[in-house]
Amino acid sequence: MSASPEYIRRCPSCETENAAHTMRCACGALLTGVDLSLSAASVLPLAPIAPLAHTQSVAAVLPLSAELNAELICSYADCAQTNPAGSDTCLYCNRPLLLAAGESAATAGTQLDQMLSLLSLPSALKNRYRILRPLPTQGAEAELLLVQELASNTQRIAKIYRHGIQVKAEVQLRVANIPAEHRVLQLEAGLSDGYAFEVMEFCEQGSLRQLLQDKLAQAQHFEAESLALIVQELSSAIASVHTAGLLHRDLKPENILIRTLEPLDLVLTDFGISSVLDATQKLTGMARTLPYASPESLSGVIDAKSDFWALGMIMLELASGRHPFAGLSEAVILHQLTTREIEINVVKDSYLRKLLRGLLLRDPQARWGAAQIQRWLARDTSLPDPVENAMLGGFREPYHLGADVCHTQQQLAVGLARNWSDGVGDIANGQLLAWFRDVQKDQNATRVLLALRHEKRLSIDVQLLQLILHLAPGIPPVWRGVSIELPVILAYANKALKDDAEAAQWLHDLYLHKVLEAYADAGNAATASIVQKWQQACSQFEQAWQTALKLLKQKSPKHLPGEYVNVDKLMYGLDEHQMPALRTMHAQILAMAYDAQWSERLRQRLIVAYAGLMAYCPWLIELGQIADMQTAHLLVLEALLPEARRVAERQQKAHAFEKNAEQENTAGLKQDLSMAINAIRSAANANFFEASATADLRSALDRYFELLAQIRAAGQADPAWLEMKKTALKGERSAVKMLGLVDTLAERRLQNTGWFSREMLIAFMLAAFILPMLLRGSALGLLALAFLGMAAWRLLPNFLTLREIRKLARSM
Repeated sequence: MSASPEYIRRCPSCETENAAHTMRCACGALLTGVDLSLSAASVLPLAPIAPLAHTQSVAAVLPLSAELNAELICSYADCAQTNPAGSDTCLYCNRPLLLAAGESAATAGTQLDQMLSLLSLPSALKNRYRILRPLPTQGAEAELLLVQELASNTQRIAKIYRHGIQVKAEVQLRVANIPAEHRVLQLEAGLSDGYAFEVMEFCEQGSLRQLLQDKLAQAQHFEAESLALIVQELSSAIASVHTAGLLHRDLKPENILIRTLEPLDLVLTDFGISSVLDATQKLTGMARTLPYASPESLSGVIDAKSDFWALGMIMLELASGRHPFAGLSEAVILHQLTTREIEINVVKDSYLRKLLRGLLLRDPQARWGAAQIQRWLARDTSLPDPVENAMLGGFREPYHLGADVCHTQQQLAVGLARNWSDGVGDIANGQLLAWFRDVQKDQNATRVLLALRHEKRLSIDVQLLQLILHLAPGIPPVWRGVSIELPVILAYANKALKDDAEAAQWLHDLYLHKVLEAYADAGNAATASIVQKWQQACSQFEQAWQTALKLLKQKSPKHLPGEYVNVDKLMYGLDEHQMPALRTMHAQILAMAYDAQWSERLRQRLIVAYAGLMAYCPWLIELGQIADMQTAHLLVLEALLPEARRVAERQQKAHAFEKNAEQENTAGLKQDLSMAINAIRSAANANFFEASATADLRSALDRYFELLAQIRAAGQADPAWLEMKKTALKGERSAVKMLGLVDTLAERRLQNTGWFSREMLIAFMLAAFILPMLLRGSALGLLALAFLGMAAWRLLPNFLTLREIRKLARSM
């Protein structure tokens, strides 16, 4: 398998071959307008493929000889420009001017193209189409093949992009929105075998370039009516491209195909380098074809008016029969585009010159667009003559910034934006001030720089920004060398959301230094829209934070069981709930403002995160359901999530503390209850002949009832507590009965005190001594029996009561 061909950029000044990515030759010449071509090393080895059946030998291919005195025409159909005698490289497309011995340049060019073209179609096409012949192409992004559909024998154009090259999907979608009458129809597109491809209609009438060549070959010229029809067709086509949100960026006769001649129907093709038109201007690479590039595109700034400049150059070429830059080198073209107006006096028709003058105004703001063209076509006599802005004159001497050589204020503004660090240095060391004051004699710019120097609050970056906006108020927004259009800002926000600290700081600097506001004040509508949405989102977040903070302070517990008192907070009023710094919130705020899907994903994450926290966050209930919250409140909830978790943790600790306290209380009461029951049993088994026995038992019972009262008053419901409560209440009835028996026993003992007093015992002893002497002997027995009966009457109930008390004590 042979190595892929190496594409280079050949310097138009010294003819040095430079790498494809090189934009400036070592000799100093710019290569931004030079198309890619094959290196000499890639062209020479082509002879060995001659044995292929569909090619012929090219062993005799030689450079065009300097002996030819006639002007040389490039053999490639998409170029066909006239070159000076003796040239060996086309000045316009930088491809070799080759001749095989005994054959024409056109034949040699065709054979060379055949050898450089793809020899097979991707799998998705090869079973339905066959290659008729390759078509000449300019550049290295794709091959064009004339193919025939096997089923219908219809001829089509197959565009096969080189491996790894794909047209942006957004560009393809917008191209599809261009009305079919203004663009080549794309019949199918896809990706096969790693190659992107498109199948398009085949316009047999060729291109506008071929039509011009046919006119020149027949010594004819375009009539005014024909030119007006072409203007009508192309202006409508360009307007439709812009309406679809695109800049074509490569308008030239080769990219304008003829669908029909009668009536004239022109269509645009080759949108490969088109730019999406999201703002009024784009800061981008230079258009591919330098002879049709607008002056502002040389510094990378293009807008919709760049396509109308290309229309003006095309119409000038058609009207005069020759391109105004024909035969000029790239360096000369660049110089003329930068410093001179386009010469249109070669056109005899004064009304047509008015159109050309309007389309070729160097000031893109003043340049004619679709509206003025329609008035010109309608021969509107009130249409004013176009006048070039005198302020667009170049500098006396160019200002050099890195690789940029700046001849105008706009070019200097773009150069400063591209070479930001150099610009910052030149402001800081006074070089720019000295240059404007001493070289350019520009008092306005000098005054601006002096005012910026004395504004101490402005950073050096902001000073450079103010100077750039003074030089070119309409420049696409740039900050520190980086575009700050909306897609770029959102890309940085996406990085910041992934914890990229540098991206977060970049966003904060953008906000802190009011960079977007500066562009908005200069008239940039796109940045004004970003500023409005960004500031509105910040305001919504701050309001949502204050609402949540108020509820948080009202509903959050001040002090929980088991917590230590924060003395500093009590003494100094420290607020624990500070709003997050904006530097940490810009990414989320931008995502909230511009990405509804991100907000919904955040909503779902918060629903899951707060699922277990709702019971601990009464303030959250006051805010409402997360599923129905506004996005700003979602950001607040995300910021308060650590606080919610901390509150939940506090309450969980407090709950654990309370539970532990309850367990300790249960254990203490259980122990006290056990001791009280043991005391009751001990008192019940004591010697009741002692006076303190009933008092001790009553005291033990009182303690037991006191513990029962505590148990009933407590609201605990844990299993250990309920089990202990059940055990405690189990002996309550016995204790109540025991208390009654104790009272009865105490009453009886009080009564027995009189019966068994000392006086009664003395009287009984005297009776026992005297009565036997007075009575017969049997009286003594009766006396003893009477004494025993009395003792049984007074003591037996007490004994039975005591036995019942002890029985009840054992049952507890």
